[in-house]
Amino acid sequence: MTTLTDALQALASHCQQAATTSALTFHRGVEREALRVDRTEGRISHKPHPKVLGSAMTHSSITTDYSESLMEFITGVHPSVEGVIKELEDIHNLVNHELYKQDECLWPASMPCYLANNEDVPIAYYGESNTGKLKRVYREGLSNRYGRIMQCIAGMHYNFSFDKEFWAFLESYKGKTNLSSAEKQAFQSDSYFALIRNFRRSSWMLSLLFGASPAIDESFLPKKPDSLSTLERNTWFGPKATSLRMSDLGYQNKAQADLYVCYNEVETYISTVKKALQTPYQSYQDIGVKVDGQYRQLNSNLLQIENEYYSDIRPKRVTQPGEHPSAALHARGVEYIEVRIMDLDPSSSIGMQSSTLYFIDVFLLYCMLRGDEYLGSAECSQLRKMQQEIASHGRDLDMDFDFGQGPTKLRTKAEDMLDSLAEVAEFLSSKTGNPAYQQAVDVQREKLSDETLLPSAQLLERSKTQHGFQSAMLALSKEQQTEWMSRPLPDELTREFMGKAERSLRDQEAIEAADEVDFDTFLAAYLTPQ
Repeated sequence: MTTLTDALQALASHCQQAATTSALTFHRGVEREALRVDRTEGRISHKPHPKVLGSAMTHSSITTDYSESLMEFITGVHPSVEGVIKELEDIHNLVNHELYKQDECLWPASMPCYLANNEDVPIAYYGESNTGKLKRVYREGLSNRYGRIMQCIAGMHYNFSFDKEFWAFLESYKGKTNLSSAEKQAFQSDSYFALIRNFRRSSWMLSLLFGASPAIDESFLPKKPDSLSTLERNTWFGPKATSLRMSDLGYQNKAQADLYVCYNEVETYISTVKKALQTPYQSYQDIGVKVDGQYRQLNSNLLQIENEYYSDIRPKRVTQPGEHPSAALHARGVEYIEVRIMDLDPSSSIGMQSSTLYFIDVFLLYCMLRGDEYLGSAECSQLRKMQQEIASHGRDLDMDFDFGQGPTKLRTKAEDMLDSLAEVAEFLSSKTGNPAYQQAVDVQREKLSDETLLPSAQLLERSKTQHGFQSAMLALSKEQQTEWMSRPLPDELTREFMGKAERSLRDQEAIEAADEVDFDTFLAAYLTPQ
């Protein structure tokens, strides 16, 4: 049986023989979500998406997610962490300058601001094209199925892929020689699924180290769960929680419990999702689909569309116009993976630190090289339970958790994993000449010896000293925007984004003008299985 050390030695030999470190070049991009709120009280904005920023439907880097007020910033794909951070900073610089003009700022936390009720959350609007209406009705369905408040949770998604030179190494390392194009595609998909399985075995570590949602405004839930304690000024918190966002109080879908898959095979994953798209669900049938001429949801099945399937990591493939994600995966295989478990880092004005991205790179290479064992149903169930427990109690590092081999202290398990991750980080820093990988792991080690450095502990302390979650996050929002306003906004950057905005508005108009059928006909065709 090969070990992580064996794999790293083989990768080092490949780089030496190829006389290049291209196999250690990772391609990544991020998506950062953030609520727009007013600067006075920190209430969710009821203003439309700023037209000066372009069309939320067609803009490549500034859009909206569930709500008209839930902004989403999307970077391109970069071969360096610094490239991602720079693009994200440019987007935030421009957006903050525009929001300041309308007395708004960005909420820095994953869990939302005070929300008066379900109707306080405006659903995103994407124009009057059939595609725009589809996006709107899908969100109406989410509202009717789960409520709007839950849809206001924000996070950071990390899109990641390996370089083609890495695949040349892995094929050779696994003894896969002289593969046809179809076999290469299958091998790459199978390997990404192996990474995903190992991610699920280890993702609790990300909740522990980067979880930053131990507290919520009391308006988030109809009543206080017994598991939460009360802080002054309408704040509920988990005394040892790391990420309520990833706990059973956050963005979880109990209706999908029977859909849980552990990604052993590509086709099994695809067939599971496809089946859910065709399986009626009684509670959703009770809502109705089109009532009194108005759509309440796209359909009454367990999933309206594939993206409704909740997962903290997804296999991805860029889709063609009108193509469903599973059809793209089936036709062309897995192209990259999307890590969805990460909370926003409230202490960063862009929602994340560069060292965090370096750490995720190390973590994902570790997941790719540590083995390809399948997940059995019992292990799947145990991992899911353990992930929830660490999200809810992970700041108790001396508590016992069952990782599948009986009770183990969380601190011990975390230290052991950091030792393995340090081996990967030292390898990357040594071979690339970039010390940031090793430094990123060192930063995380410090959190185990000083728990006050955990983002969850820091957010809770800020909430305690600043009279509750709502007031603490609003103060932080203003501080961060003030920082952005002190930065120059280069004319070149403004021209670039204004050009993008104008093009996106023209693109939306073209889409609306191109519609040739009514929405009912369009929807029926879209929902036809591919």
